[in-house]
Amino acid sequence: MSIIGILFVGGLLFFSIAVKEYQPYIEEMIKKEEIVQNVIDTGLPESPMRRSVDFAALKKINKDIVGWLYIPQIEVDAPVLKGENDTIYLTRNFEGEYSPLGSIFTWAYTDDMLTDKHICLFGHNTASGQMFGRLNEFQDSVFAESNRELYLYTPSKTKKLQIENVFVCENTNDIFQKQWEGSEGQIVTLATCIGYEVTPERLVVNCMVIDERTAF
Repeated sequence: MSIIGILFVGGLLFFSIAVKEYQPYIEEMIKKEEIVQNVIDTGLPESPMRRSVDFAALKKINKDIVGWLYIPQIEVDAPVLKGENDTIYLTRNFEGEYSPLGSIFTWAYTDDMLTDKHICLFGHNTASGQMFGRLNEFQDSVFAESNRELYLYTPSKTKKLQIENVFVCENTNDIFQKQWEGSEGQIVTLATCIGYEVTPERLVVNCMVIDERTAF
């Protein structure tokens, strides 16, 4: 076989391996786009507070779906899961099927309507940018200052959140305590790993609920 033929075959093999490696990410991206189209009524485009989420349809897909998180600045638009334990959705998607991307999820003890004074939401830091793979963009103070608002939806409430601070800490930090004695308002903490390997360090984006309305 000529050198060109060898290079061609080698290229095909490399492409095949690459496609196989990224296939789960592609599949989850397609599923995400489909579920957004099926369960989200955007209402007025300029008003995320008027979005409507079809939780009845979501519960038919998976009873563990308790909320929906929308961070348009970093293209997060996904269900929030609550499992029977704190690790199950590290490796399962919103349908409850195995996925290396996992899901955005909260503690197993969290109230089903997400009414707790402090809520922690976790997601993998992915190289593809899916889940919380772009959360680190809020470490840029200029970006964070001009993109402070995000949204959390529950079956009964629509919540507007405002970013209060962004920092890196250990996974044993008090911010992850289960008995919250913080401020008077509701706090929502978004957290992901630093880097793509197993590490005790977490990137934290701390938010406060600044507006709340009855869900549409």
